[in-house]
Amino acid sequence: MALFKVTTKKLLVSNGKRLEAGMTAEVSYNASTLPWCTATKAEFKRQLKMKYNVDFPDGYINGNSLSVEKL
Repeated sequence: MALFKVTTKKLLVSNGKRLEAGMTAEVSYNASTLPWCTATKAEFKRQLKMKYNVDFPDGYINGNSLSVEKL
């Protein structure tokens, strides 16, 4: 099982909720690459909620505004 660090590249704002550039979350996945699918998106949201207490909507988070690094 691999661990990935997902980092926001730019400021994301939705209904007064903010994800600042540089916010990170660690996501584990059972492969050598991290696909951006429903399961990994949900895990990323859950990690952000736990770490920063931000419940950000799904539609505003996409792979273009994130960088993924394998740890």
